Amino acid sequence: MLREMNPEISVIVPVLNEADFIESMVNSLLSNGDVSKELLLVDGGSTDQTKQVIEQLALRYPEIKYIANPEKFVSPGFNRAFSVSTGKYIAFLGAHALYPDHFFSLAIHFLTTENCDAVGGPLKQVGKSEKGRTIAYCMSQPIGVGNTEFRTVNKKMYVDSVAFAVYKREVFEKIGLMDTELIRNQDDEFHYRMNANGLKILMVPEMQCTYYVRDRFGALFKQYYQYGLYKPIVLKKVSSGIRLRHIVPVVFVVYLISLPVLWWTSSVFIAPLLLYAGGISFYAMKYKGTWMEKGYALISFTILHISYGIGFMRGVFK
Repeated sequence: MLREMNPEISVIVPVLNEADFIESMVNSLLSNGDVSKELLLVDGGSTDQTKQVIEQLALRYPEIKYIANPEKFVSPGFNRAFSVSTGKYIAFLGAHALYPDHFFSLAIHFLTTENCDAVGGPLKQVGKSEKGRTIAYCMSQPIGVGNTEFRTVNKKMYVDSVAFAVYKREVFEKIGLMDTELIRNQDDEFHYRMNANGLKILMVPEMQCTYYVRDRFGALFKQYYQYGLYKPIVLKKVSSGIRLRHIVPVVFVVYLISLPVLWWTSSVFIAPLLLYAGGISFYAMKYKGTWMEKGYALISFTILHISYGIGFMRGVFK
């Protein structure tokens, strides 16, 4: 039984239709064999072979536990897994990622030797297709995602948020679990809550994770639309979390909507659009790929900004 193992780390991974990714992710996590762990895979109602793959993996790895999540969304799934977890440390990870050797021992090292309450690494964003690789490039550029440190910086530093973190268990005992009102951005809200309570998050290059981005424009639009949609809800809860990168896409979308009227008033109002086109074109041309891929980069930058801005505008009134 998992409870008899008394693991050092409980690893919680929400999954949904991850049959193609989950085995490589599990192998990545469990090859980190220098720390005892339990792996709690929380299934939000997969309709592919995810459950069957997990059951087969559990025959090989007794550390694995399958947890059904009837509420389907990440926050209640995480909270359900936390309630049965037994580790001294809690890792909240993603199925679309691979983790470096000694990820968990490094986490414990930094949590016990540095002044921090959670620790994680920067993201190395990759794609499996030509389009996916250009999307990954755009998501690692400041012009694409603002000053999000874990996407654009690779150095040891305190940050306001990190993608895949390992926490001291007492963090949850102090400030509570994930907010079940949120479908997206639940980790952002939790990290802002940590910041507001004086708890520190450390990012270290040694814990860099490899993250597989969406490789379709439609999926990218939906992802960033939802990020934008739930960000105002997060900021209403924790106003100290607001950053310039949250506001700029909204201003841009409002500008685009207003442009026909503004341009009718004066042609000078076309200047910001020309500056924007020049900026994303410059970064698209920097991408080391074919002209087709550079075109994908232009589209990706535009999707990142417009989808987030539209989502944020709607989220203000949600």
